[in-house]
Amino acid sequence: MEYVCQKPPNMPPCKSSAFARSRKPLVSKTDFSRWFLTRISMKILRALAVGALLSIVVSMYSAFAGLKIGGVYWPCVTGTIFAMAILKALGGTSKSEINIAQTAASAGGLLAAGLIFTIPAIWLLGLQVGLWEIFFISIVGGLAGVIFSVPLRKEMVEREKLPYPDGTAVAAIIEAGDEKGEKAKLVFGLFGVGAVFSLLRDYFAVLPGLLSIDALKNGISRLFSLGTSVSLIPFAGGYLIGLRFTAIWFAGAVLSNFILIPYLVSNNLFASKGEAAGGIAAPLGIGIVIGAAVAYFAIKALPKMKTIASAYSEAGKKGARLYGLSLIFLVALLTAVMQLNVVISVIAIAGAFAMAYVGARVTGEMNVDPMELFAMIVLIIAKLLFGFGAVQLVLLAAVVCISAGIAGDFLQDLKAGYLLKTNPRDQMVAQIVGVLAAAAVLGFVLFALNSSYTIGGPDLPAPQAVALSAIVGAKTLSDMLALGIVIGIIGVAALSFLPKILPSANISPIAVVAFGIGVYVPIFLSFPLFIGGLLRFAADKKGFTEKGRLLAAGAIAGEGFVGVALALIGFAATFL
Repeated sequence: MEYVCQKPPNMPPCKSSAFARSRKPLVSKTDFSRWFLTRISMKILRALAVGALLSIVVSMYSAFAGLKIGGVYWPCVTGTIFAMAILKALGGTSKSEINIAQTAASAGGLLAAGLIFTIPAIWLLGLQVGLWEIFFISIVGGLAGVIFSVPLRKEMVEREKLPYPDGTAVAAIIEAGDEKGEKAKLVFGLFGVGAVFSLLRDYFAVLPGLLSIDALKNGISRLFSLGTSVSLIPFAGGYLIGLRFTAIWFAGAVLSNFILIPYLVSNNLFASKGEAAGGIAAPLGIGIVIGAAVAYFAIKALPKMKTIASAYSEAGKKGARLYGLSLIFLVALLTAVMQLNVVISVIAIAGAFAMAYVGARVTGEMNVDPMELFAMIVLIIAKLLFGFGAVQLVLLAAVVCISAGIAGDFLQDLKAGYLLKTNPRDQMVAQIVGVLAAAAVLGFVLFALNSSYTIGGPDLPAPQAVALSAIVGAKTLSDMLALGIVIGIIGVAALSFLPKILPSANISPIAVVAFGIGVYVPIFLSFPLFIGGLLRFAADKKGFTEKGRLLAAGAIAGEGFVGVALALIGFAATFL
């Protein structure tokens, strides 16, 4: 290394080490540190770019699949496989870089879930919402979820060491790597199968969209309903969910389609199956979901609210001003840009704050984030206390729903990062980038899907949005809705306290929601979900579970992505 000799005035040129202490390297340690940090930041930028792109892809197929089957499966593992394959192809990657890209990618899935569970309720009520409103609601809900999640890492991941199963699975996949690209081949292979399937059905019209016994037009079809959506998504979704949950869902469908509706039609209480479903089955099932939401919140979530203050106190000491300014900014954004009542804005952020905590904890304990239930609770409270307008209530629910979903997703990612020793600040930046990337496209995705398929119709049943629209639009409780609420409350209470009596009978109270959805959604969705659950049961017996997960995830991604792409092309064509 060369040095520059700096001699004092009136002294001969230095030739010895007498002035060694004054010698400075041409490339100092500071310069080297800057160079090194620049190299590191370029790696992070690459991970963020890959993660942002994947977040858009994940948000697109998650929106389509979620509207079709009424749920979004954790995208953490799929995002990991995608990120690992891309970054390894680019060369010189690391475990942390993959983890950062995966963190950004998975954010798109839960942001999509928060929107599809809520925003379509506005259209179902015959009202309108704009692209800018969807964009800003996505930003506010997403940023709230991230801001409220950061302090929870120390409590839930480090101290309590909650399992966060999908986050743990992500860490295991990244640690093991993907020798010979076997995992990537499975996911990308079924992505291609799902894509081709969607093209054959939706573009070339080679395949029908539905198979049903209604085509028989005989006595059986007059009373009973059975059929299946011609789609890989419900079969794959049922596989990922598992037999227990899908069987309970299908039990609700059996009650509705093989007992309740046939009885009503055969006794001439209703002229047709459609009238019986709309008059009795739908309000009963929706009531069960509402009652389950209320009971679940009261039994499982409300007691945990006491610990929120202590959970955030430590973070408050370190960054009280930053958190305060963030909350003020979010409230101001809702009030000024969205032109919402300031009371609604405050309730939205307060609800997002509380439900982000609950969503993160429930996710850590159960690997399920019942985000739409939390949104329903805040919406019901706001409606009873303040009676806001329909659009304002749905936007309020959307902020809460997105916040709870993003919080659950981010804690899954932080669990993986903790195990892989990834810098949590890098993950926080990645989560925000993922939210921003998905928010930029999801408004267009929702408009395109509603234009091409009609959200709430046979192709995209959107069960959560249907239930939410019923809550917002109901001026009084019908008898069936009230009965459903009572059944939902009793069901959740029974399943919550049953393990204390029978320790072996451990069924999640969330199962009551599945039963209620099965009662009111068309059976051609419930049936293939149940078949997918049976396939999962068989795969578990044969030791094929993990490969099956990758295949199912790839099929959902391929069909969902192409379905959205076709909808976007059709939507754009209307403006040309």
